[in-house]
Amino acid sequence: MSRPLLFLVMLLVAVGMSDVSAQTKKGSAPGRNPTEKDPSILVNVYMRDAGKNEVLVATRIWPGFPEYNAVALARYFAVMKALEPPFVQDDDVAYTWGTKGKVTKCSIYLESWEANAKGGTGAVVGCEANGVSNVAVAASADPKKSASLSSDSAHMKDVLELFKKQMDRAKQNVAKG
Repeated sequence: MSRPLLFLVMLLVAVGMSDVSAQTKKGSAPGRNPTEKDPSILVNVYMRDAGKNEVLVATRIWPGFPEYNAVALARYFAVMKALEPPFVQDDDVAYTWGTKGKVTKCSIYLESWEANAKGGTGAVVGCEANGVSNVAVAASADPKKSASLSSDSAHMKDVLELFKKQMDRAKQNVAKG
């Protein structure tokens, strides 16, 4: 694990522990999920493959919800791990993200309210070469293809399948251009 990610995890644990302590003292009921109105922090990691294709993986955490954050971060790290064979963390991508080139640039936003998942957060995936900004991840088990909830057991599979589909399509579009 890189130094910035290790620092982030340790910081989140420290904030989470002080928040748990504060909740215990206040008598707050733990276990409530965050809402769109609760203050949150966006956490990003940039990755690049040998072909210089770039991926931004982002998640959202809520300072007042340490139990939920633990689950959200587990999903975040699971996506990073699933992408790792071809992609590796590359902080320099943050500086080149806005530049155009003959590379594919895709993003995965976990814990997203923009997914319009009924009852919680979902995920959106997008690749700039596809002409579509972001696509909500659909639940593969749902015949109506409603948004996949972050809490669904198949959510990570749904996210990675949509990412692969979008990335492959974007690579084809970049090759044509």
